[in-house]
Amino acid sequence: MALTRQHGLGPTCARVLTLLQGSVEPVSVVQVATELDMHKNSARFHLDGLVESGYADRVVATPHAPGRPPLVYAATSTSPTMSNIHLLELIGVLLDEVQSRGADAEADCLQAGRRWGARMAEPDTSAERVPEELAEHLTQRGFGVQRDADDLRFIRCPFRGALAPEAMPLVCAIHQGLLDGYLDASTGDLSVGPLQIGPVECLARLRRPTPDEPA
Repeated sequence: MALTRQHGLGPTCARVLTLLQGSVEPVSVVQVATELDMHKNSARFHLDGLVESGYADRVVATPHAPGRPPLVYAATSTSPTMSNIHLLELIGVLLDEVQSRGADAEADCLQAGRRWGARMAEPDTSAERVPEELAEHLTQRGFGVQRDADDLRFIRCPFRGALAPEAMPLVCAIHQGLLDGYLDASTGDLSVGPLQIGPVECLARLRRPTPDEPA
């Protein structure tokens, strides 16, 4: 799921940083190479790159045996968060709380999504570009979006399979609200119908008013 912020790291370097952030103690080049099944030179290269970027600290290990102690590496407090576990747990806790309030849970999520979408909208965007920019915003947030004219097909949802199934109607209500709020706050007269939720893909149909229908 695409909940982490942009970090600009390549996939291997991201794996190394993930390992550092998941380690209680600083780790050595050998430990990284063994854990990630890579050559020591490759592990050292990526670790040094993280140090240069400010995402890792390099220090001399506390000696526990005779001989020269190895260099060890630890993630810095300013390194970008690579794991989504805590964020997913937090989302689950908040959705459980909303759901515990009763029958209005989905309506509350819909309104929250509307406010989110309205904040995301860019009023200066031309009406012609609104569908394209909406698709770009959704892609940046981890959705796999295929656009066919005024149809937005979601071939990947960052929450499907990551949250409990009973939480998904609330997630979908938030995203329905996001679409509604974004289009309401954008230039032009587009609206969106109810999300068509499928077992693998979902579909949002953007709508334009007919000639005899007010915009």
